[in-house]
Amino acid sequence: MMAAEEGAAPLSGVGWAAGPEAAPAGWSVITSSVEGSAANLGRGFGHKGGYLCVSTAAPGSSVPVVTDIQVLSDRSPQPTGYTRAPEFPEPRSGASRKKRLYVRLEPCGAADTAVLDIKLSGKSRAVPQYMKIGEIGNFAIWCKKGALPKRSPPPVPRPRTVSLGLKQLSLADSEQQYVYIDLVQSSLGLGAGPAAAQCL
Repeated sequence: MMAAEEGAAPLSGVGWAAGPEAAPAGWSVITSSVEGSAANLGRGFGHKGGYLCVSTAAPGSSVPVVTDIQVLSDRSPQPTGYTRAPEFPEPRSGASRKKRLYVRLEPCGAADTAVLDIKLSGKSRAVPQYMKIGEIGNFAIWCKKGALPKRSPPPVPRPRTVSLGLKQLSLADSEQQYVYIDLVQSSLGLGAGPAAAQCL
């Protein structure tokens, strides 16, 4: 598994668009293949045409990210943990779809890897550093996955060590200080206090 390219944002959604203008705001339509041909996936999705579209997670956002994509036939059961890719606009009731697209979404903080990009190519062409996930119409669909950088946990404040810088005086130390003060007073002719008289 390759590491995510620096600055590459994971995908937060994959869907179908009836045309390049049909995708809602925030979604980008894949309009061409790696060969440069129009990436119209053809009929069979309830519309005259079909394009893949993707949305990207904004940096620092907590939206779920796409961790896997599967292309299955309409007779295959929906995989556990996957949701069906949305379609724009919503398809007509009973519309026939020979292939269905399923995506797996996970919270960004819980995912180790995510889908970073999707490309389409001719069926006979390989796309380096991309993994083939299936075929729709005349195209092969490829996705690129990468490891997500782990967010550093907030730093734990170090406990403060309070140093008073003061010597704790015992009762005996206090008495000795008073005796010394009385001796000084006596030598200066100020009179001896009771403690000084006691020492004399």
